[in-house]
Amino acid sequence: MSTQHPGTGRPEPAPGTTVEQLAAHLTALPDRDVAALLLARPDLVAPPSASFTALAVRAGARTSVDAALRDLDAVTVAVAEATVALRSVDPATLAPSLGLSADDVAGRLGVLTRLALVIDTGPVPGLVDTFGPHPFGLGPAAADPPAAEQLPPPLSTLEQADEPVPGIGVLKALTWGPPVGTLSPGRSSAGTAELVERGWLERTADAAGRTRFVLPREVGLALRGGRLTREPLAPPATDPLEVLSADAVASESVSHAEEMVRLTRELLTEWGREGGQILRTGGVGVRALDRTAAALGLERAVAASVIELAAGAELLGLDESGAAWVPADTVPAWLDAELPEQWAALAAAWAGSARTPWLVGTRADDGALRPVLGADVEAAWAGRLRRRILALLDSLPAGTSVDADWVHAALTFARPRRPLPEGAVAAVLAEAQLLGLTGGGALSRAGRVLAACLRPNAGAPEASTPAGSTAADDAPADAVGHPDNHYGTLLAALEQALAADLPAPVDLLLVQSDLTAIVPGRPAPELGAALERSSEVESRGGALTVRFTPQSVRRALDSGWSATELTQALSRFSPTPLPSALTVLIADAARRHGAVRVREVASVLRVADPAVAAGIIADAALKDLGLDQVAPGVILSAAPAGVVLRELRAAGLAPVLENEHGRLLISERPGGGRRLPAPAPARPGNEHAVRRRRPGRRELAALVGRLRAGEEARRAAGGAGPMAATDPVHALALLRQAQASRARVRLRLAGPDGNVQERTVRVLAVEPGRVRLADLVRETELTVAVHRIVSVEAG
Repeated sequence: MSTQHPGTGRPEPAPGTTVEQLAAHLTALPDRDVAALLLARPDLVAPPSASFTALAVRAGARTSVDAALRDLDAVTVAVAEATVALRSVDPATLAPSLGLSADDVAGRLGVLTRLALVIDTGPVPGLVDTFGPHPFGLGPAAADPPAAEQLPPPLSTLEQADEPVPGIGVLKALTWGPPVGTLSPGRSSAGTAELVERGWLERTADAAGRTRFVLPREVGLALRGGRLTREPLAPPATDPLEVLSADAVASESVSHAEEMVRLTRELLTEWGREGGQILRTGGVGVRALDRTAAALGLERAVAASVIELAAGAELLGLDESGAAWVPADTVPAWLDAELPEQWAALAAAWAGSARTPWLVGTRADDGALRPVLGADVEAAWAGRLRRRILALLDSLPAGTSVDADWVHAALTFARPRRPLPEGAVAAVLAEAQLLGLTGGGALSRAGRVLAACLRPNAGAPEASTPAGSTAADDAPADAVGHPDNHYGTLLAALEQALAADLPAPVDLLLVQSDLTAIVPGRPAPELGAALERSSEVESRGGALTVRFTPQSVRRALDSGWSATELTQALSRFSPTPLPSALTVLIADAARRHGAVRVREVASVLRVADPAVAAGIIADAALKDLGLDQVAPGVILSAAPAGVVLRELRAAGLAPVLENEHGRLLISERPGGGRRLPAPAPARPGNEHAVRRRRPGRRELAALVGRLRAGEEARRAAGGAGPMAATDPVHALALLRQAQASRARVRLRLAGPDGNVQERTVRVLAVEPGRVRLADLVRETELTVAVHRIVSVEAG
């Protein structure tokens, strides 16, 4: 026998409250409670309802109920589902079936009542519709309920019985849902006849002639031992989580923060030479991304994150033609700042970002690849997810290390009806580690500062945050970077937090004869700058290990240092004379440096040595540069100077850049060799950002006043039932409710000739743009376009 999710075996009246009862409940509420409801369920505000009856239609509709449930935790949602399954709002009845205390259930019912999802008469119609015909996997109530003594014992008892119970396999398949099984025509299932005879199963048949067995609700509860859930309603345990020392968290988080700032500087340097060219369809292409990843020594995904973070911190802008992303005019000030200030700008931008760089390279709905800095790499939920994760980590004891699986389980428990995109939790945690907001999986000091900034503002209305939700859920997507949220104060707090964890700088360099050097700690700013220009990092941690290579020394010479200046800069921090291997390396690199000079015309290469010029022209690896020798020692290229420099260096040469007068250009800063002024900063995807505005107290008071005036006017006009719904939102809500309750309604329809007809109908289906109806007077079925419906009211 196969199990499936069919419709109910027979129609049964939907349990719970009616629109009239909900309208009466809302009307009786004090103004403050009505305002709190509108604030907690913002979908009820726009468009505003004309009366409490119209508000009840919308508040009780499934669409609005689903939106309200998305901000509730698993326990509160389970209590809501239990009111539907057990048809009761009594805490003493619900508590045992959920394994909760009566006081806890009463508190959850209070939350549901304040949200107008459950009232004294029961759950609202939309709540019943949301959980479907089989809440908690239970079947419909029995047509002829068996007496208490005739109900089966718990399934575990039946399985341990001395004599096998006939049909126990069927009971095991149906107990925890789905509660309906189907047999194909001509097949049979052993023991089902005896189960039907005992009243433990009900037998029906569908239109295809298949036999259907339904496990009645009372029997299912008995087999479960009275429990509605198989597992306890509890968040994931924190006991297995490792707790790290404060020093370990600080050390690792600071290391990541320093590396993030360094990578951002490297990105700005690379894009200062050659920006990120924008594709015709938007965003920066894979070729530019791979070039950047190679220059930064990163995987493509990490490089995309660095690029997106730099853009979010307003360090990138569009060039004059709008064809490429290049360093913005904010870069010089950022480069002049101290490390904590540089890092704080990146961290604050990340927290308020709606960007999803981990989606770069995946396919969008239209099948196109998502490019970095493209419009498709943006989602409103991304910023909310970052804030939720920060709030969750902040709620744990200091030093608690988490992984993606635990965080995913905890967030799912906190919002079971708000599904998390696949891979998003792990990606956000990776971003937090990349930034240094976490160290070893635990929130850092600076991470806690950032999380604290995202908590609710003091003095906010009590009902503005539904139970089980966090400030991180309800804060606007751009809250962190908004002036009203004290952005400057946040930056200062982040700077102080990082500075407090930074170890004391070390100005000691231990250079070894194998061209490696060790800094026993965090290098002082001057030493760090010298090593960043002239060496390659081999390892980081308690000590910094670097290696000097021809390429790294050339990089120092490219930045404007001479061989003598570089030697003196390194000697200043070395307690012993530099090894001869290093001084020879520097001298040799200096002799070769500048043998080829590139002048940006687009482009001209001047080569003094004819043999070197011939080698460049003959090199097959350089054919894409479009090289052409126009005179002895003068070579033209169709590629920009930045591309020529990169390709020649990759070929083993050591070119330098010169201006139109033949003078050497020194690029000490990202973009220093650019001849055009730096553009203003820009953020990708800004046109897609949406900030949800919450109504203020005066606006809420006015809305409540209009609701009361509209309800009084409706009653004065003699309206005893729900007022006719005339706008599409109310009309569709009333039609869906009528479909769920199988109630009749009266429609006023606009005909093709403009005349209005009135029909008494039963709703068969509400589909996109149209409604299928059964006319009860004419005994016909018709399909009506939504735009033809003038009004809907209960029949």
